[in-house]
Order: sequence, then C-alpha cells, then structure tokens
Amino acid sequence: MSGEQHTLRFDDRVVVVTGAGGNPGLGRSYAQLLARRGARVVVNDLGVGPDGRGTYAASAETIAAEIRAEGGEAIADTHSVATEDGAKGVVGTALDAWGRVDVLINNAGVFRVGEFDRLPSDAISALVDVHLMGTIWMCRAVWPHMREAGYGRIVNTTSGAMTGAGYSSVYGAAKAGVWSLTRTLALEGHRHGIVVNALAPGAATGSVRVAPGTPAPPETGHPAPPEMGTPAPPETGHPAPPEMGTPEMVAPAAAYLAHESCPCSGAGIHSESGRVWESYFAQTEGWGNPGMTVEDLAAHWHRVVDRKQSRDYGDPVRDGFWPGGPPEDSR
Repeated sequence: MSGEQHTLRFDDRVVVVTGAGGNPGLGRSYAQLLARRGARVVVNDLGVGPDGRGTYAASAETIAAEIRAEGGEAIADTHSVATEDGAKGVVGTALDAWGRVDVLINNAGVFRVGEFDRLPSDAISALVDVHLMGTIWMCRAVWPHMREAGYGRIVNTTSGAMTGAGYSSVYGAAKAGVWSLTRTLALEGHRHGIVVNALAPGAATGSVRVAPGTPAPPETGHPAPPEMGTPAPPETGHPAPPEMGTPEMVAPAAAYLAHESCPCSGAGIHSESGRVWESYFAQTEGWGNPGMTVEDLAAHWHRVVDRKQSRDYGDPVRDGFWPGGPPEDSR
C-alpha cells in the first residue's frame, strides 16, 4: 500500500441501523464499526431473531450496551420496520435523542425459505413486509429529514438471490424490489444531497444458522420449521461454504457506502469474505422489424439474446429518466 490513507470518520453523524440486535450479525458489525469511528448509533431490532420467530435471541439493548462499553454513543430501539408507524418510530428515536438522521442502513430482515408452492402464506407476507415494505417505510420516514438537511446516506440490503436461487422465490423477489427502489431513490435524491446504494452482503450470520438443515439451538430446542427442510442460500444466494467470512469482513463496505465521500449512488454492491464487487443491469442490442411476425421473431431469436454486443443501463443519477419530465423544483 503506497501513500498515507485518510481515516474516514463519522464524527457527530447520527446513524440508524435496523436489524442490528443479532450476534453474530451484519447489523451489529455495522453499528459497532460506525460507532468506533465517531457515529451516534440507533441500534434497532424487534428482538425476534433472523427467522422472525425468536428461535435465536436478538437484543438491540445488548448491542447498544456493547457500544457504550467501548466508549461509543448508542441507544436501542425496538420498533418494527414492517409498518409505516413503526418506521416513523425508529426515526423518532433518533430525532428525540440527537435531533437528526444522517445515515440509514436498512439491514432488518427475516429468513423464511422453501419451495414456492410449499412456502406458507404467513412466510410470504413476512418476507415482503420486512424486506421490501420495511425498506420502503424506513426510507420514507427519513426522507423528509434528509431532504430538509440537504444531506443523507442510505444503504439498502439486497441479495444475490434476486438473480435466481432455489428456495428463495419470494425472498429474491423482495430483494430485487429493493434494488429497483434503490436506483430510483438515487435519481430522486440526487438534487437533495441524498445518496442511496444497495449492498448484498455474505457472511456467517444468524440467518445462516437458521438455514434448513441447521440443528435447532439448545437454548430453545425448537425444531426447524416445516418449510425450511431443504438447503437454502444465505444472504448472497450462494450455498454457505465452511470458510464463509464474518460479518466484520462486510462492515467496511457498508461503512464506505454510508460515508460522505461515497462516490456512487444507485449502485448494487456485493461484499463477502473481504471481496467487493458490483452487479449492474445490461441489455442486448436486440433485433427489430416493424412488420414482425411470430415466425420472424423465432427466426431471429438468437439476435435478441446475443450478449456479445450488450451494454449496461448506466447509473440512474446520470442515465435515469423522469416520465413526463422531472419535478419543477429539480429543473
């Protein structure tokens, strides 16, 4: 490494991290790292664990106490992100304590997987309510405060499962929705100084512990739920290898995306075991004929799906569009 690196600090920044009460957990690692770099942290967790059933314990107060024991500033919050009122409650905790919110890391989630036709209805609702709607409600709750301040950093959580992973149809669909939301919020937030990115993390967390085939914890003795009797992907959508990295190995990526110097907005970043990479949308050159018939399309299908001349969609801030034109205040 050549040259002296400037330490990226979060002094006096107010950060909300949802789903941060698990240990081991990604949210915990994010909250601890940011607090060590000067942030004031709201540690949010409903306390029901990664499966949403309390199979494994999670405690926002425990993690907040760990941060305070190290000399950091942290308070606990136990509102649910899955409702609009709950999300407003999370943000209200930050506002009551410190008067503002500078950074939001949407990490809260539940891990309920299974074959599409066997996944219980309550599991489907939980996945959509927490992963997708929880992200929407939290972003909505912080948005007016960040907009008024002219500054904000939001890190949403996606997953490699959104590109296709067995047992993860609804989970992947919710995560794909989060990525699309991220790109549009990056476009809408740009003129207000709000930077929004997505992070797909991979680590040995509590979610991996409750994956199908994992023995039930001795403290509860609860058997694995019926819909979780088959192998399932962790956060990245890949089978968990024995050497899967720790949450602390992902935390630097989350911290950089949350920092004031973050150079991108609308990006889909992945991080696992100390490696970081980007996913992006692309399209082929395709084929067209105004008088096309079904047979014409069949004959030219190879050109429709030819990826040799594909191009990416670009960054939403630079290349996104406003149907009907942007709002008056952005012109």
